Amino acid sequence: MPRVSKTTWPRAPLLLSTDTLSWYWLDLIFQLAKEQWYEWLDLAMWKNFDARSIEYVAALVKKYKLPIKVIQISRKVNIKEMNQAVDLAKAVSAEVITINSPEIFNFKSYRFLTTHLPKYKAHNRDIKFSIINPKDSLYIWLIPKYYFKNIVQIIKKYSMYLWLDVANVQEEVLENQFAKKMVNFIPYLSVVYLSDVDKHWNHHLPMWEWELKLALLLKKFKQLEYWTYFSVKLDLDKKLLSDIGKIEVILKKCKLYYKENYEEVSIS
Repeated sequence: MPRVSKTTWPRAPLLLSTDTLSWYWLDLIFQLAKEQWYEWLDLAMWKNFDARSIEYVAALVKKYKLPIKVIQISRKVNIKEMNQAVDLAKAVSAEVITINSPEIFNFKSYRFLTTHLPKYKAHNRDIKFSIINPKDSLYIWLIPKYYFKNIVQIIKKYSMYLWLDVANVQEEVLENQFAKKMVNFIPYLSVVYLSDVDKHWNHHLPMWEWELKLALLLKKFKQLEYWTYFSVKLDLDKKLLSDIGKIEVILKKCKLYYKENYEEVSIS
């Protein structure tokens, strides 16, 4: 494989998920993202009421010159929410729409997706429809909590792109099984969520403090020429969110981590 210099394009850009700051109004999220030098946004449409207004979102994109590349919709998706997402994606030129996996007893959303997704894909070929792999959680009696829990089935059985949430994959599976077969997944990945977990399996923590070997994973992504999108998705408590200064530091450190462990890494 040829040597990739520190400045060679293409690269996988780093997006900021508005889900990280979903307690804020969308205008403030745009402002913070712009100030911390994020290039694009990943819009969690279902988390912000103001994110459902096409005119308002388009105005923010224009005001901050900060494009939205991907749109995320809820676990309880229905025809109204999907149509809103498609209309918004077209209005702001977003390239990806992704669905959070419905809970296992939400038959209505699951049937809607399995029945209608092929039609949405056929009529919107410029949009990558994707599914986020859910947390590997169980109800009682070993019943899985969510549909679409198998990342291979998302691609093969449902013919969807995979939006990979690394924090939702068991550490051993991520660092051994997935890493060894990553080259096979690359063509089907639309976005990779970057965050960490701790030893108590708390999810979506800042990526430099905890258990996952994210630096090695990022290097592997670059080695295999993954050029699509990474997105920062963190779960931050309300006390932390009340301190804008601390949030700015976290966003800066996430950007720096990505820069040092992916963007500036030289591969031979």
